[in-house]
Amino acid sequence: MPPIRVLQVMPAMDAGGMETFVMNVYRAIDRDKVQFDFLYHYDKPCFYDYEIQALGGQITKLTVRQDNNLPGYLAALGRFFDAHSYRIIHGHYSGFGMFYNAVARRKGIPVRVGHSHNTAYEPNMVGKLDKLMSARFDADLTDRFACSRKAGEMLFKGHPFTVLPNGVDTDRFAKHDPADRARRREHLGVAEDEILLGHVGRFSAQKNHAGLLRIFAAVHSRLPKTRLLLIGGGPLEAETRALAAQLGLGDAVIFAGVRTHMPAFYHAMDAFLLPSLFEGLPVVLVEAQVAGLPCFVADTVDAGAAFAPNVQFLPLDTPAAWADAIVNAVARDGLARNPEAQAQAIDAGFDVRTSAAYLQNFYLRRQAEVGG
Repeated sequence: MPPIRVLQVMPAMDAGGMETFVMNVYRAIDRDKVQFDFLYHYDKPCFYDYEIQALGGQITKLTVRQDNNLPGYLAALGRFFDAHSYRIIHGHYSGFGMFYNAVARRKGIPVRVGHSHNTAYEPNMVGKLDKLMSARFDADLTDRFACSRKAGEMLFKGHPFTVLPNGVDTDRFAKHDPADRARRREHLGVAEDEILLGHVGRFSAQKNHAGLLRIFAAVHSRLPKTRLLLIGGGPLEAETRALAAQLGLGDAVIFAGVRTHMPAFYHAMDAFLLPSLFEGLPVVLVEAQVAGLPCFVADTVDAGAAFAPNVQFLPLDTPAAWADAIVNAVARDGLARNPEAQAQAIDAGFDVRTSAAYLQNFYLRRQAEVGG
C-alpha cells in the first residue's frame, strides 16, 4: 500500500525554527506510511528544497507573497486542490490560513490541521498585518497543535489544542568529539583559550540582535577573551554589523552566515545566548541544551522550553545581569557542559522520534476516520 500524503503548508522552507522542526519530523517519520508534500507562498529557491525532494516530497510554489495577487492566489489554490487528492493538510502559516483553509474546506478536504509556532508577532507593520490575518486562522480548522501552551493560547482563542514539543534528533546534537571541536574553532579563528558565546537565529526584530550585541559588550568588557558567534542570515544583518562596529566589538563578533551541520557549531561553543523578544518554543534552544551548553535566555521566552538545569532566564533590559550570570558561571565551573542533557531531553519529550511517532499515528488515525 502506498503511503498517505499529507500537505504541509508553509511560507517557504528556509532555515528557521518552524521549518527545522517540520524537517526533523519528516526525516524521522516512517515514509513508507506517511509522506509529506509542501505548498509554499513564495516562488524562490529555499534551504530545504533539495532534501525534501530527496526524501520523496513534492513542492508547489505559489507567488502571493511576492506579487500580492490575492485573486490569482485563490484561483491557484483551487486549481491545486482540484489536481490533488489530499485528505489532510497541516498548516504552519497562520497569516494566510484564512484563505487556504477556507478553499480546502470548499474543495472537500476533511482534515485541516493548524499549528501554532509562536507567542507574538514581529513589532512592525508586517507583524501587525500578520496578527490581523491570523485572527481568522482558527475558523476552518478541524485539529490544532501548538509548540507550547502559550503559543496555543495565543492563536486558538479557547479552542482545544495539543501541545507537541519541538523535538530534535538528540543523537546528532549530544555527540561530542573534542577533535572536531578543535577543528571547527580553528576554522572560525577562535583560540583555544577564548570563550565562544553563540547564537543561532534569523536577523529579524524578533531575535533582538541589537540587544544581544549590547549584552555581549557588557560581557566582553569584563571577559576580554570572549568571542560571539552569530549563525544565520536575514534582513537586519547589515544593521547588526554596523552596530557591532559602533560598539567597538570589531573582530570579537563572528558573522558566520547560514550553516548546515549545526551540531559541530554547538560543540565549538562554550555557551549559548538567546535574547529574543518572544518565542514559541525555540528549536535552537532545544538543540543547544541537548549539546550540553549552558544557556542564557531572555525571560520573555516560555520557561517550558527549558529541560536542563544549566538554563538561566534573565531580564532583557539589563545587560549587566547577563554579564554577571556569565562571569559567575565561568568562575563557578568554567561553563561546564551538562553530561545528562540527552537523557533529560528524551525524558521531557524533546526527542524528535517522540514527536514524529505522535504525528504519524495522528495522520494515520485521521486518514482512516475520513477515508480516501
